[in-house]
Amino acid sequence: MSDTQAVESDRKRQQGTPAVTFERDGEVALLRLSQPPVNLLSQNLRQALLQALAKAETDPEVKAIVLMGAGASFCTGFPADKLAAQDPEPSLNTLCDRLSSCAKPVVASLHGSTLEAGLALALSAHYRVMGRAARLGAPEITFGLVPTGGVTQLLPRLIGAGAALELLLSGRPVSGPQAAKLGLVDELAQKRTGEAAMGFAKRLIASGQGPRPSRDRSEDLRDGASYFKEIAARREEIRGARIIAPARIIDCVEAAVMLPFEAGVRREMVAREECFDTEESKALRHAFFSERRAARLIGAEGIAPREAKTLGLVGSGNFALGIAMAALDHDIEVRLLGNSADQLVLDEQRINSVYTRAVQQGQMTSEQRDARLESLIATTQINRLAEADLVLDATSGSIDARARLLSRIEEFLPESTVLASIADRGFARMMQDLAHPERFVGLHFFAPSQAIRVVELARCEGVDLAALATAHGFARRIGKVPVTVRARDGLIANVVQEAGWSAVDVLLLMGARPERIDRVMRGYGFPAGPCEVMDALGLDHMSGAVAQFLVSEGRKGKASGQGFYDYPESGQHDDSQTEAILADLRRQGGVPDLRLTDQDIYERIVLAEANAGARLLQSGTVEHPVAIDVVMMLAKGYPRYRGGPMKAADLMGLPHAEMRLRSFADQAPDIWEPATIWRELVKNGDDFEKLNLI
Repeated sequence: MSDTQAVESDRKRQQGTPAVTFERDGEVALLRLSQPPVNLLSQNLRQALLQALAKAETDPEVKAIVLMGAGASFCTGFPADKLAAQDPEPSLNTLCDRLSSCAKPVVASLHGSTLEAGLALALSAHYRVMGRAARLGAPEITFGLVPTGGVTQLLPRLIGAGAALELLLSGRPVSGPQAAKLGLVDELAQKRTGEAAMGFAKRLIASGQGPRPSRDRSEDLRDGASYFKEIAARREEIRGARIIAPARIIDCVEAAVMLPFEAGVRREMVAREECFDTEESKALRHAFFSERRAARLIGAEGIAPREAKTLGLVGSGNFALGIAMAALDHDIEVRLLGNSADQLVLDEQRINSVYTRAVQQGQMTSEQRDARLESLIATTQINRLAEADLVLDATSGSIDARARLLSRIEEFLPESTVLASIADRGFARMMQDLAHPERFVGLHFFAPSQAIRVVELARCEGVDLAALATAHGFARRIGKVPVTVRARDGLIANVVQEAGWSAVDVLLLMGARPERIDRVMRGYGFPAGPCEVMDALGLDHMSGAVAQFLVSEGRKGKASGQGFYDYPESGQHDDSQTEAILADLRRQGGVPDLRLTDQDIYERIVLAEANAGARLLQSGTVEHPVAIDVVMMLAKGYPRYRGGPMKAADLMGLPHAEMRLRSFADQAPDIWEPATIWRELVKNGDDFEKLNLI
């Protein structure tokens, strides 16, 4: 559903390629959506499909219709830039109504992905044939939206309230076999889905079967008591949800049993419009589409990367092994370099045990496990790294130690090998002793390294673009979102997070308790509050004045049993001791306790982070605000329904955000004095999203 794909589709259409092709095979008309690779349902494609459907329906020699897609998928939804509360005519609802009411049986042939508007088309067809490896789903909940095209009305008619709500509220797609088990498809294709659909249509003709509109199905609506029991259970499950879409989806599914089909579709349209204009949906849509935008490698267009078939990995422990398994999982050979043969044996055993557990749980076959283990070569000999395409330092030493290690490793590498480190700082020092510093980049992973999907790709001064492109391609291949940033200490994530922690430091001195700050930020949407996070990491690693003072009092964090909180062996952690210490500190300094609202607390923290991001943009460290948002959402738990710190500032309104920053600035100008970019954007009536389009 990328912008690039939409542009390519438009280009092909302008060159004369029909949006929908019409073919005849005997008495079967084949309508093929021809906007590959994923047949995004643009207005042009909707119009072309309506015309093709009318042609097939009025052709007296056509007895049945097969609808399929060219390219990788049947249809994955609307183009990214055309997602709207209500689409222009011919709308999806108009198209689906026309499909449903067709006087000849319509068979949908589903391969690849059938998502969003594509699912609406498939459900509106009278019959469905699906490939075993294909998948279908309704991901709209991840945008904070209600589906359109009658999906909330058709699904419960076909599979009942429980299964329909599971699909709609989870947003997770189901495979062909799962869809067949649910009753969503009429036949599973063993190999060629299109051929199977054509055969299915011919059998319909031979047996005299006609249309079977999904809207007329009612067998799964008849048990009203069970249906309403499921509705009530789901309402209880979503109690306290931070977005309104789940509640509106449940309302629509309830309407399927209470209202005529047409009225239910109108209810769906109203619910979608209500959700579309919420700040949460705007942020979720931003979050979804931002990952593609943030992963672009700007400035290296046309540069051919070297394929990283072999990774040289230096290091041990959970972090390094997580990277090793991420590479092995994507068919990359790993040469693991360690100092100790005994430690390497333990590392191999740990990887083996993880994969064996996956086999036991049915997540992979024993053959897949064995193939991955065969691709792992553990060694203590540096020269075994010579055949690697990329060598990554994943040690935990000091910057000087890393620099010495990289210089030593480089002696054994050909000039074409890319050299990288997981460090987030000290780049100039690590390059200093290299014979070929132009091959060096930063690849900053986050813990747990196998699971966190984003990597900060540090673009060092003078880097060879082919080396940068190779590292970028490696990150993409192992399933990560590589966000490129000019090399500087802290990169994006730690600079922005530490700005928030600095704001917490000031709030504590102003009289806010650790427990209250954490409660407010959890209410904002973070999985844990900042004081809890700092305690978990260890206060001796923090630079804030309050954290350092607590360390001097022997309160070093959770591992020591005392930090911002006391951690008894049993029972809840408590901040009373820290609050007493801080209250005494404020009295000694003559600092009065201020009356702070919850909004005062979260705005100081949120805007401190947004201001740090603005400074990164202003300095040229980061090209686009979206990079900051993606890193903070994927790496630091920033709530997706807020969209990241820069999107949160946009939704707050930049004039209001700048005004609040100025009101805070006297308390700590190093944190809250607005970067000049705020004034420029406000003066021109722009926002950070405008910068994403440059």
